[in-house]
Amino acid sequence: MSAVARLRLGQLLVALGVILLWWLANVTGTATSVLPPVADVFRQFFMVWTRPEFVSGFGATVFDAARGLLIAAVLAIPLGVLMGMFPRVEIATRVLVDFGRSFPVIALLPILVLLLGATAIMKVVAIAIACFFPILLQTIYGARRLDPTIVDTVRSFRIPGHLRFFKVLLPAAGPFIATGLRIATTVSILVAVGVEIVSMTPGIGREIALSRSYNETDTTYAYIVYAGLLGIAITTLWDLAEARLLRWHIRSKVE
Repeated sequence: MSAVARLRLGQLLVALGVILLWWLANVTGTATSVLPPVADVFRQFFMVWTRPEFVSGFGATVFDAARGLLIAAVLAIPLGVLMGMFPRVEIATRVLVDFGRSFPVIALLPILVLLLGATAIMKVVAIAIACFFPILLQTIYGARRLDPTIVDTVRSFRIPGHLRFFKVLLPAAGPFIATGLRIATTVSILVAVGVEIVSMTPGIGREIALSRSYNETDTTYAYIVYAGLLGIAITTLWDLAEARLLRWHIRSKVE
């Protein structure tokens, strides 16, 4: 059995173990007030497809999370590379960056709702803010950890600034940027669902909140499972894209 097959088998066994513990909790009655029966959740897992709001909500969460992530990447990657190029700028803005990455986005929701309303635009802005700092920090780390030999070569040949940015710094920071994007991808789904629950904007989070208010606990858990599976699917797709885009980096580590 290959290493990948063993890994997938282990993941499957862990998932089955969690379901088994859930079932045992239902049978023994130790968590009936918190966990609905596994069979009911399993049935609702497929029944929600018959609801017209499921597809629209699922699509709204994915679309808005992707928009927020894209905006954050477009802003954070160039800014992070520039800050990594000039250490004095990075030092001067370090306190501001640390404050921004530590500040909970959910605390900004009242202000964002006041300015933009409980709309999809507000949700996208919240997602972009949450995703901005992980990408920015990883890009700064990547641009700052450039090989001294490469730096000396660039200075010796007096390579222009734009070529230094696109041909030297950006590729060198690529693995770090990929790590920031992987983190931000997960954050985008978490923030999207959280904002939808609080502000009742269209998406999976809104369906979770509505089903809970209607006392449809099994449906609530079915939506929660879909939210988790969405995060796993997006992370897997990003891993595949990263393996393709950074094939040279992965090959060099293996060698």
